[in-house]
Amino acid sequence: MTPPRSRYWAIYPLVLLWLSVTAALYIRPAASTLIGAVIIIAVASSRSFMRRDPWTLADHITITRLGLIIIFCATALTAPGFNWPATAVGAVALALDGIDGVAARHIGTTAAGAVFDESVDALFILLLGLGLIPLWGLWTILPGGLYYLYRAIALLRPAWRRQLPPSGFRKVVAAAQGILLLSAGSPVAQEYWWFGIGCVGFALAALTLSFGRDVLWLEQKQRQSLSR
Repeated sequence: MTPPRSRYWAIYPLVLLWLSVTAALYIRPAASTLIGAVIIIAVASSRSFMRRDPWTLADHITITRLGLIIIFCATALTAPGFNWPATAVGAVALALDGIDGVAARHIGTTAAGAVFDESVDALFILLLGLGLIPLWGLWTILPGGLYYLYRAIALLRPAWRRQLPPSGFRKVVAAAQGILLLSAGSPVAQEYWWFGIGCVGFALAALTLSFGRDVLWLEQKQRQSLSR
């Protein structure tokens, strides 16, 4: 069931994002902070602001996560890796991901809301990987890049646009990505290099396995459709 439209549907997201950008500029007053915040908002939520579906509680939680991600990025840029304040903000953003899932299941969501949530999740994983480059190298963007590579290939190959069946393994892997990558840049990982590299490696291996299973399933379904 689609929840009723709130007459305040556009006020909270805009105010929250404005406050988040203001906080980010306070933490790191630079033109690059503002430009980065605008890019993050555009990539993660541009389609949500243009949608026809009503905003729900789950969407409000997701927009809160997006605001925290902006603050996380500003905090993380003050030093190599993720300091304790950045790690704490990132952890709250990850915790809210689970809460908006509960809200979506019990209160309701929309198709646009599901896309919004997925976009914010994928962008945060990519940003975490980018933040790890100074510590562990360029390969850390691979976990975040796989999602966008998958979507790019799906634009050219219709078989990859098929709806995937529910998968507990896929959900666990997706939830673990943020935790592992945030841990990989934390002060603990900076103290023990093997822990940081291990977290990124485990995240990449699990995500590759998850994507691989899904791609094999999609290709199998495509072959079955053609053979009928």
